[in-house]
Amino acid sequence: MKKSGVDSTVKGIGYGKVILCGEHFVVHGNPAIAAGISNSAAVWAEEAQANEISTESRVVPEISNRAITAILNAMGIKKKYKVFMESDLPTFGGLGSSAAFSVALVRYMSHLHKMSLNDEQVNRFAYEGEKVFHGNPSGIDNAMATYGGVLMFTKGKSYSDNVIDRFKLGLPLHLVVGMTGKFGTTAKMVEAVKEFKEADEEEFGQLLDEARELCHNGKAALEKGKLDVLGQVMNQNQSLLSEIGVSIEDNDKINKAALDAGALGAKLTGGGGGGCCIALAKDEEHAKQIIKSIKKAGYEAFYTTVR
Repeated sequence: MKKSGVDSTVKGIGYGKVILCGEHFVVHGNPAIAAGISNSAAVWAEEAQANEISTESRVVPEISNRAITAILNAMGIKKKYKVFMESDLPTFGGLGSSAAFSVALVRYMSHLHKMSLNDEQVNRFAYEGEKVFHGNPSGIDNAMATYGGVLMFTKGKSYSDNVIDRFKLGLPLHLVVGMTGKFGTTAKMVEAVKEFKEADEEEFGQLLDEARELCHNGKAALEKGKLDVLGQVMNQNQSLLSEIGVSIEDNDKINKAALDAGALGAKLTGGGGGGCCIALAKDEEHAKQIIKSIKKAGYEAFYTTVR
């Protein structure tokens, strides 16, 4: 395959993610459980007069271009590039699309410039792109886009203090992603939660304790393959997210449609304020029934797996 004279058969790849438990609370020191999904972004590039992105995905070019510059500068690369991206990962939905792009770009540039980066280095360079996209990100998205699988992430006081605890699934995860079509920025949602916290520190502290316990219960359920318990954890986590005000009516409607179709659990994933929801299915056939129910409710949905 050729595009604008550049060979795109060699690509950098970065994968998307979902948060199974703990989003927003992770910003305040709690753990969160994330899972890499099969949807991804693929990147290749050619030298150009200025750093720029070329893609059919919905992006904000100015921000993407600045992220490219930040990543190349961090990697010590002086040349400028036109960066091509193909992706089956929806953007602006809390699925880690910007991190997938950042990781894919780092991997491609590492190949192009024969840098032989390890995963830890890829993760750190990709974080420079994430800072452009999100200001002060937790680091969980780029970690997932880099490492994949399932992990428990705890944000440290500095980037180097972040704790990544990778573990294995007891059973495969079959997920349905429902899309609200409405997108609240992560930064805006994080600020709203901060205001909730400052308005009632004691109540927020209790919610933090509940969310922390849910994540540990979720990790145990994932390791033992107890999908019914994981589903309960997801539902309880959704209740907490509703309480802190990040779940809107569209999120609630998608979750209800999924649960009505027998989903084991359903919740928003990522920043909230719209974006995407995830539903835990028993298997791929069951996922089709959940997708049908979500579409009947007026929303788009797709099937994905945890890789």
